[in-house]
Amino acid sequence: MTPNPLTRIAEFVAGLRPEAVPDEAMRQARLCLLDTLGCMISAAGTDEAQRLRRAEAATNPGALCSVAGGGRHSLLGAARINAYQGDVFELNDLIAGHASIGNVAAALALAQARQAPEQTLLMALVAGIETTARVYNAFYPFQKPLDEVGIVSVGPVSTIGAAAASALILGLDVERTAHAMAIAAGWANWCPAEVIFGDGGMAKPMLFGGLPATVGISAALAAKEGMTGPPNILDSDKGLFVTVATQWDPSAITPEDWALTSPRRKLHACCGYIHSAYDTVETLVSSHGLMPEDIAAVRVEVPAYTIPAIRKAAPPSTPNEARFHMQYMLAHALAGAGPVTPAMSNDFATQFARPEIRALIDRITISAAPELTHYHQSRVTIERSNGEILRRSNDAPRGTAQNPLGEATLMGKFVDLARPVLGSEQTARLAGLCIGLGQGRTVANLCQMIEAPGA
Repeated sequence: MTPNPLTRIAEFVAGLRPEAVPDEAMRQARLCLLDTLGCMISAAGTDEAQRLRRAEAATNPGALCSVAGGGRHSLLGAARINAYQGDVFELNDLIAGHASIGNVAAALALAQARQAPEQTLLMALVAGIETTARVYNAFYPFQKPLDEVGIVSVGPVSTIGAAAASALILGLDVERTAHAMAIAAGWANWCPAEVIFGDGGMAKPMLFGGLPATVGISAALAAKEGMTGPPNILDSDKGLFVTVATQWDPSAITPEDWALTSPRRKLHACCGYIHSAYDTVETLVSSHGLMPEDIAAVRVEVPAYTIPAIRKAAPPSTPNEARFHMQYMLAHALAGAGPVTPAMSNDFATQFARPEIRALIDRITISAAPELTHYHQSRVTIERSNGEILRRSNDAPRGTAQNPLGEATLMGKFVDLARPVLGSEQTARLAGLCIGLGQGRTVANLCQMIEAPGA
């Protein structure tokens, strides 16, 4: 095979062995499973998840694979539903964009359908997340503005990762693994920015995980049957890299480090572009004992490329819009709300009706700072009613590699998300299975544990 980015990654995936993976990468892969399953389970009872389940039952019936907080569905149906649910509240991780949501959904469903051992599932998660990161990191520093390309790169990249995870479960060789990823890249949804950051309705949660997961599975199964894909779809003069970026870095395809050992996870249930400023505001409010009436004006500076996604000119009109509305979210931080919870977006109409929230939104100005280049960075200036000026910068919001969420925090997040759906006993058992993943069992028990009691 002619060397190119996909063949180099395929060599990595097809040759991946447990003894070659650092212990910390394995540990973090287990935590990715835990964290992502919590996100999936938590949204099982939402209106949009219930609508999707009914649609899947009508168009793609089956009862093969486990659905988080539900019963069973077809292979692709379960992967699609689980990933969709996991993205509803904007709590799934930020590793290489949003690597875990599609990879966990694809690997879990295919491993269950194939009655694979836990070790295979674990290795598939490593392969899929690391593949996603290699492709993503190759062009991410050089991305074109969203209003120029209209594509959110997370979708296509996660699809390639899900194909790699699926190829590992199927035991594909290097050549067929490369074709699986090439087919997946060709079949991937184009992930329109309007759906993610504009008026996406209920469609948005499908794009980062559900479609990547199902296309990845289908592409790997097609490659297993001998189908071929476009080998140069990443790096040709008509490929993904030139479409979404001004250049790309070949060294990112064969890195010396492991993306899993520097994870990025979410504490706040909103767009990751908002987290840095939210943490900054929270710190200023708590450290100075600010009350809403103390705040005369707030200036927030962020990287220019994030502004089209999160600075809004009108109040939120849907829960999804609320999760991507920086002024709305920061008003809660200014009011002393603590970390962003799903209720802040689900109940946005009631929240927006609060006089202090409306007043605080009107006092917030968001602008670009040329020297800020990553969404982890922000600067906040608060003018108090007495004229005092408070300033603070942030380049390490909670959940980043520089300021990680510890295992205890992640476990607490998981329990808070899963327990209302599964109950305390089943939640504890599921957590134990995730943390101990890879002990020689098949995935059947783990998968059964994500289903609703009595389903």
